Amino acid sequence: MSVVKLLEDEDFEEYARMSLEAYPSMFTGFNAEQSAAWVKRMKAQQDEMGVVQYAGCFRDEKLVGAMRMHRFEMNIHGKIIKVVGVGNVAVDLTRKKEHVAKEMMEYYHRWGLDNGASFAILWPFRPDFYVKMGYGYGRKMNKYMVRPDDLPRGSKEGVRFMNSDDIDALHACFNEYVRDTHGMVLKPKSFYARLFRRYKVVGYEKDGAVRGFIAFKFRKLHENHFLLQNILVEYLVYHDRKGFMRLLSFLQTQLDQVEQIEFTTMDDDLHFIPHDPRNGEPHIFFTSQESNVQGVGMMYRVLNKDFLFKKLAAHNFNGVDIKVRFNVADSFLTENDGSIVVHFINGKAMLGQMEFDVEVDINVEWFSSLVMGVIDFEKLWMYGHAEVSDEFYVGKLDRLFHVAKKPETIEEF
Repeated sequence: MSVVKLLEDEDFEEYARMSLEAYPSMFTGFNAEQSAAWVKRMKAQQDEMGVVQYAGCFRDEKLVGAMRMHRFEMNIHGKIIKVVGVGNVAVDLTRKKEHVAKEMMEYYHRWGLDNGASFAILWPFRPDFYVKMGYGYGRKMNKYMVRPDDLPRGSKEGVRFMNSDDIDALHACFNEYVRDTHGMVLKPKSFYARLFRRYKVVGYEKDGAVRGFIAFKFRKLHENHFLLQNILVEYLVYHDRKGFMRLLSFLQTQLDQVEQIEFTTMDDDLHFIPHDPRNGEPHIFFTSQESNVQGVGMMYRVLNKDFLFKKLAAHNFNGVDIKVRFNVADSFLTENDGSIVVHFINGKAMLGQMEFDVEVDINVEWFSSLVMGVIDFEKLWMYGHAEVSDEFYVGKLDRLFHVAKKPETIEEF
């Protein structure tokens, strides 16, 4: 019989061992000293009972799998809402295919509900595995590779390296960006110490406030050539055009030192910036040359559809008037399975009514992507992921959930 519960101090060394075996490529070169420091940090986080907690699956009192759970606050359509995240899900190699991960995920979802979350997020090791657990695809991540001299050149006034004295200003800058951006997650101040350990941070400052920044690192291109490297930009935050252009100007002036700037971003249109949109790879298909590569990453899941619509009461679903009965199939979280009637009046969602214009049959994974605005309703319907009782309403349902800007979630966990 399985028991899933929070880890005790004596469980963390075993969890570390399982993690190293579950993700061997991620922890290449991890030594005993680093492992001990990691165990110490995890114990401290567990004792704090703060935004991070650890739980594991026990069988016959032996730990056979464990995970790290997070409490977040996330911008969903302009409303800051409690969400939860899960990471570093590790199962003992001898207990694979014994439903250990399934039992841990069931615990995690209920832990999320107990913590007042209506939404869950994760980075999948296999998207198809988590679709079966009700997670819908998020927006795709892009990787662009641009030669510095292909970026616009201009003023760098106000651009400088950031340091630990700038943490308050960076914190204010980032969280203002979060409050303006659907899908982003608020960060605690403790995040920035880690940011400075992992990256070089250059910011744009105006009138004493940081109005944008990039976090980047260098990547050596050849083992035997110390002068060839790329810059990897993994955080790009800005509040206005001027800040964006000045940060690009900083990158443009690195042309004597780096071969390419590698942008990791959810921006689908970044290829409009360089003079040459090609990424330098000799890939061509249907007379189209490669500008970037994409990957499926962040996934979203509705944990409580009733609670979610109540939280989004102030959001305007594009001024659409329609009464919908959503028949949401959720076999993994039974309390979220079933129907909900939502009246959208001038775009505002109201619950508690019974009459409806149209029924929508949809699985929770596609419902989650739809609510987040990752994909429009008509495409889900066209792809066979949603059914309607009357096709007359497909266009109105499409307008209902359409967003001007798809969600951007770059939280690391």
